[in-house]
Amino acid sequence: MIKNKLINKLFTPNKLNCFTLFYLVPFLFFGQTLTGVVTDELNQPLPGASVLLKGTSIGTVTDFDGQFSLDIPISNSSNIIIISYIGYVTKEISLKNFNNLIVALSEDISTLDEVVLIGYGTQKKKDLTGSVASVSSKDFQKVPVTNVEGLIANKLPGVQITPTSGKPGAGSSILIRGGSSLSATNDPLFIIDGVPIEGFNGGPGFLSQLNPNDIESFTVLKDASAAAIYGSRASNGVVIITTKKGSQDGLQINISSNTRVSTIIKKASVLTADQYREVVNDLGFSRTPLGNASTDWQDEIYQIGFASEHNISLSGAFKSIPYRASVGYLDQNGNLKTGRYERLTALLNLSPKFFDNHLKIDLNLKGSFEDERIANENALWTSTAFDPTQPVYVEDQTYGGYFQYTQFADNPAIALINPISMLNQVNRNNRNKRSVGNIQLDYSLHFLPDLHINVNAGYDISRGEFSDSAQANYFPSDLSGGYIYFADPSREVKNLLFESYLFYSKDIESIKSKFDITAGYSYNDFLTTNYFYPTYRADGVKFPNSDPVFPFDKPSHSIISFYGRFNYNYDSKYLLTASLRRDGSSRFAEDNRWGLFPSVALAWKINEENFLKDSKTLSNLKLRLSYGVTGQQDGIANYYYQTGYNTGSLNNQYTFGDTSYTTVSPQAFNPDLKWEQTESFNIGFDFGFIDNRISGSIDLYKKDTKDLLNLTTVPLGVNFSNQLLLNIGTMENKGIEFNLNASPIKNDNLSWDINFNATYNENKITKLTNGNDEGVGLFSDATLVNTVGFPRNTFYLYHQVYNSDGMPIEGQMLDVNNDGMINADDRYITNKSTLPRYLFGFSTNVQYKKWNFNASFHANLDHYLFFQPYNSTVAITDFQVSQNLNTLYYDTLFRFNDDAQRYSDFYLQNASFLRMDNLSIGYNFGKTLVKSKLGLGLNFSIQNVFTITNYTGLDPEAIRGSENGYPVPRVYALGVNFDF
Repeated sequence: MIKNKLINKLFTPNKLNCFTLFYLVPFLFFGQTLTGVVTDELNQPLPGASVLLKGTSIGTVTDFDGQFSLDIPISNSSNIIIISYIGYVTKEISLKNFNNLIVALSEDISTLDEVVLIGYGTQKKKDLTGSVASVSSKDFQKVPVTNVEGLIANKLPGVQITPTSGKPGAGSSILIRGGSSLSATNDPLFIIDGVPIEGFNGGPGFLSQLNPNDIESFTVLKDASAAAIYGSRASNGVVIITTKKGSQDGLQINISSNTRVSTIIKKASVLTADQYREVVNDLGFSRTPLGNASTDWQDEIYQIGFASEHNISLSGAFKSIPYRASVGYLDQNGNLKTGRYERLTALLNLSPKFFDNHLKIDLNLKGSFEDERIANENALWTSTAFDPTQPVYVEDQTYGGYFQYTQFADNPAIALINPISMLNQVNRNNRNKRSVGNIQLDYSLHFLPDLHINVNAGYDISRGEFSDSAQANYFPSDLSGGYIYFADPSREVKNLLFESYLFYSKDIESIKSKFDITAGYSYNDFLTTNYFYPTYRADGVKFPNSDPVFPFDKPSHSIISFYGRFNYNYDSKYLLTASLRRDGSSRFAEDNRWGLFPSVALAWKINEENFLKDSKTLSNLKLRLSYGVTGQQDGIANYYYQTGYNTGSLNNQYTFGDTSYTTVSPQAFNPDLKWEQTESFNIGFDFGFIDNRISGSIDLYKKDTKDLLNLTTVPLGVNFSNQLLLNIGTMENKGIEFNLNASPIKNDNLSWDINFNATYNENKITKLTNGNDEGVGLFSDATLVNTVGFPRNTFYLYHQVYNSDGMPIEGQMLDVNNDGMINADDRYITNKSTLPRYLFGFSTNVQYKKWNFNASFHANLDHYLFFQPYNSTVAITDFQVSQNLNTLYYDTLFRFNDDAQRYSDFYLQNASFLRMDNLSIGYNFGKTLVKSKLGLGLNFSIQNVFTITNYTGLDPEAIRGSENGYPVPRVYALGVNFDF
């Protein structure tokens, strides 16, 4: 009654009432303001704790000092607030006093109750039986990264993450427990919000289209017990990535921005212009006359790289529907001039619940656009070889004003090209669009809530376009009569997914048992469309006969799967997990199409036994045993089991009269191909002490791969090629992993967290052919080979001969068999591989009041690279005629007149290293702006801080037998973060 009179009076038309209305409208909707502080049991504030009015979406979070302010609507029917914080027990409090409410949350010491994602479901960490490692956003690397894998680099034992290049946007190679394949892929299977990712459009990185700011957690399934539920694609492990979701905590806005500066750490050691002239004078001749300039070609091609990244996200709930939406933009210039990478990403996640939470829906939508200008990386090598006495530019504009070796104009292919013209006159572009999305429904039956029906429908669609063009006056293109434009096949990849499973769980207290059963079906369809284009000249005229015979092709394949899993828990001490998956792939002929992949695991929670249950020191001790089989079918062409055909290029045409005809040739095929299979054994211990202030795990594993998919040399006439993909050989990986987490200090003002992990992995090929196991690879001149009794990617070289001063003698290799000849029979398997035997990772985080310090390191030991030092004398020798490589190394001028010198073990180096990956410092001002509603944080970081190594090249970390051509830079970043 009073409220109605007040409203009537307010709407009396006079100015005073208008002002009164303006100020009292909030009162009509918000009755009182609740204030308070949230602390832990030590009375320390908990910043970021959630404060929610029960039964509504009205909520807030505490500031850095643990304080909060929450407006309570006058129409509110609830008198209870819910206060929660990760790692602490949630409290519900009945409101009696609206002023200075003090809430102390008790720490949930059982972090083992943390829920971890596994295949097709979740499981409490304490109940895991397989080897599963998980990293959440609070433990990510504290530096801005371009690609999402950088968030967990060197955080997990057994997981090797190696940068593939230093170019803008470049990603990393991920290798789990040494890899299991030779010719097939060694990449793990990636599952992003329930959608398996497959398909690559030539962009900078496999995961480059994801925004790191959207990622909530990584879970890595390492052993077959954990991964076998994914069957056919899990031989190299599974990486499950989840993105951040909304909540009922009220609207939260986050805006972040950072600026990065990158620099080249080390340049190749080459001769200066004066040293170069001295060498020429000593030799007494030069194929190309010297100039009068002094040019450092590496200084000319490199630049300081600048990058800026901006992200905004909104999360909360709209009419009880939790949501999160975000947009991110990255603009990154490379250290090699003309290189640039731009990325625009968007995300929308909805997670509503209906029918008293019986129906849960997750809708995940992600989109990205990448635009990449690819700098001509041929300039990297040429800058170390080009004559430093020559200028960059000349007055003659015939070739765009760039100095070129015009004496070779009739045949530019035998000449070195000015590296600056390579960058400025060649334009290569990649444009990639990608959308990944799915809707997942989980319904627990009203009449049988223990039974869940889960349905997941998703897609992954991407389109890539690549173009390459050169200016009309570019030196190498002069013979073609002008501007060249050509496009590699643009590619569109469609991955469609439908899967459904039943999940039933039951707790039978009378027999101290809990169990759950999962049974499901999955269908994946992959369609790749390649589009081909003709070639055009600068005037728009099409090159004759450049139209493709087939403008597109549409290779496709499908996978159909049936799977099941059974979990049993007796007396919270003894655990059993068994799974079985049957996969059918269209990449195999009908007789070999289906594969069966079982697994079983046991675990014993020893600390739950009576003799340890009351221990105040030991908080966790669990023994795990597992066995499983996983499969592999990647790396096989879609129709390899039957005859296919290739169309010839423009250079493979026959002309009859005025008509040109494109050639067609049959492809190699193998109808007998079958699944590559990996058996995995694992024994592990999980431990924790002092309420898990110290925790970790130890795992011993052995993986045996049989029926290796191996590209093998076969006699001519056996098939339509001398190389055929066969199921030949076996390989094993065995090793040990150790992981340790500790919190040595945790008091009022200071906390210190440490993570250390170590891995030893030994890889060995145990069989390579059906009969003779002494093969050494595909080609007699290979530097890297696969040989029985040795690791994969082992170096195959000659023994170098040295003089009395210990200097190598060019062309002098050891005649091992004393037959008077130096040939492939004198080469040997070095037992030195590109694969490191030892991996170490270390990270530490210190929180002191409002300051945060973070540092991380990693080391790879006992791996090798083949490094032939950058030459600096090519232009003064016979290179322009014979294209022989010439290298000045120490005091010996190697001209490589003897081809054996290329494969000398003189160049094999131990590339072991210790690297400080990241160093960061941040300060959180708390909610200090805009009436304490806006939080502000600043951070500064350095990436690739320093490297300790005896390797003499540019960078000892590489995924192949030689270092990356594009060096990985050092990055300085300054960032700002706003929370509202």
